[in-house]
Amino acid sequence: MLNKEKIKQILSSRIEEISSMQIPHFSLLRDIEKASKRIIKAIKRKEKIVILGDYDVDGVSSSAIMYLFFKNIYTNFEIVIPNRFIHGYGLNAKILDEIEADLIITVDNGITAFEAAWICKKRGIDLIITDHHTPNLTLNTQHFHLPEAYAVVNPKTSPDFPFKEICGAEVAWYLCAAIKSEMKLNIDLREFLDILVLAIIADVMPLNHLNRTLVNMGLKKLNASKRAFSRVLKRYFNNIKSTNVAFGIAPRLNAAGRMDNAKVAFEFLISEDENEALELYLELDRLNNLRKETESDILDNLEINNDDFILIKGNFHEGVIGIIASRLVHKYNKPAIVFSEKENLKGSGRSLGNIDIFDLISGCGELLEGFGGHKMACGLSIKKENFDKLQKKLNEKIKKYNKDDFFIEDFVLGELSFSEIDFELLDILNSYEPYGEGNPKPKFITSAKIENVRNLKDNHYKLILSQNDIFLPAVIFRYDGEFEEEIKFKFSVEENNFRGREVQLIIEEII
Repeated sequence: MLNKEKIKQILSSRIEEISSMQIPHFSLLRDIEKASKRIIKAIKRKEKIVILGDYDVDGVSSSAIMYLFFKNIYTNFEIVIPNRFIHGYGLNAKILDEIEADLIITVDNGITAFEAAWICKKRGIDLIITDHHTPNLTLNTQHFHLPEAYAVVNPKTSPDFPFKEICGAEVAWYLCAAIKSEMKLNIDLREFLDILVLAIIADVMPLNHLNRTLVNMGLKKLNASKRAFSRVLKRYFNNIKSTNVAFGIAPRLNAAGRMDNAKVAFEFLISEDENEALELYLELDRLNNLRKETESDILDNLEINNDDFILIKGNFHEGVIGIIASRLVHKYNKPAIVFSEKENLKGSGRSLGNIDIFDLISGCGELLEGFGGHKMACGLSIKKENFDKLQKKLNEKIKKYNKDDFFIEDFVLGELSFSEIDFELLDILNSYEPYGEGNPKPKFITSAKIENVRNLKDNHYKLILSQNDIFLPAVIFRYDGEFEEEIKFKFSVEENNFRGREVQLIIEEII
């Protein structure tokens, strides 16, 4: 049975913080000074610089930070964000056909762009790759196999950089710091923290060490920011927290690249006019609703076999296959790859527990046209005729894992009675924000009687619960079962400010 003191001990033990004064110096990233010197040389020569981003929140945020930084110091530059449906992912031959540049800088992509790097070299274009994704290893060695670029800036290829799990926008932010230092610019890089925080949370970076410090600083900046996009967000999300970003803001920003064109999200972040930003936000909201409908239609019609590694293909909307894979992982407790069927099969995969999906697909390289990712997620493409071979091979390779490796962590701290649930507990829980990857929101278990049930809408219910003459409100979402008189349930604790201030339980599952 938990009490407040035990909860504080548990939450304190999993937090590792650094102060803002301990943020690692940019020079610890390999090649970053070489990259910054080449960029400054391009500025002095008035060369055309193209900054190439990605269509997810991290890539769009990286592009926005670079745009806002560069517009203060240079004019002959262009931001290019590939269209998922026209160009595919990242720096590739197709997008290069549309680019004229003397220098290309990638943000949040490029670490496996071998063909594109060769094309750049052939065309006399210098290429600077800034990325955070896992590089390929040279065959039968532990050495990184990197594209032939002028410079490659990646925490994973930087032995001296202490935190390997940072997002692409953080790498881009560090590159801006290196340029600022070299040019002795009077630009405060803290001005970009309101955008940087979106990328760190949306890209599910561990909220410890450097990331935790930047997220704390970034959330404060976002809530105080005067930028048009932040003023619009504050209309819909009062006192923005990490959970608002993860479950409310990030899905809308991601929806642009998933369903249409990521430039909508980019324009939203860099907008200087609040009315324009509001129109862009409403479009993001529309695209997110379309994404939900598309996702629901696919999930309702899927048939899954009994393999240990789920692979499915079909005429699926390419923008939602990653979300579908994630839904399948959580439903079946197995890794999953979902392929959209076009000329070739383009797939997105998600994993769980100790299953390293990047390692598994790396071992199938002879069947793949291209791939990238990390332990918990991957992207890949294959020829249609290789689907059955890949399915067979992955289900053979996954046999090296045992049953204990297939788990989805629940992060239940223990049993908590109503007598411990009050504003003091709420203040304790709030003091360990931000919650997210590496510092999950605490969940608890208890039992209580149901005194009253009210259907809010669409199987969302408001309950009044009692335990030893203590009454507490609770909500449960998307529940289609029958309520017993007494229930045992898993829950989190939140503050409800709808009509005054009250402590409210969020029921995650009735056990």
